[in-house]
Amino acid sequence: MRRSLVLASGGVFVAAAAALAQPVTLSLFGGGDFQPGSYSVSGSADRCVISPESLMHVGLEAADGKSCVHTVVEDTAERATVAYSCRGLGSGRTTIVKDNRNHFTIDAQGIRGREPFAVRSEFKRVGDC
Repeated sequence: MRRSLVLASGGVFVAAAAALAQPVTLSLFGGGDFQPGSYSVSGSADRCVISPESLMHVGLEAADGKSCVHTVVEDTAERATVAYSCRGLGSGRTTIVKDNRNHFTIDAQGIRGREPFAVRSEFKRVGDC
């Protein structure tokens, strides 16, 4: 919520620059509830996920987060929704639900380039990378 307030209260350019400089931290991943490692992903090959922030860009995997402006829409211990726009790549909105510390369900939709995308995936930790 506070990122939304910053974007609404400040100038768009200043707020965007501030959002680019700061990583997004979500309550969903607080308290050590995320373990980096190899995750089995429904509908695709296993992935090495080192940071929970990479789960925000499912469907727009080329996004590294550094070129993206994020707006936190919802942030609880069990669920988070983040809207983002990544310069030159696209934009999207992702909802992450934590089933437990090793299992996340992700719903994402947006625009990649000029094409729409919609993805629903389950990420289950299967070991180390």
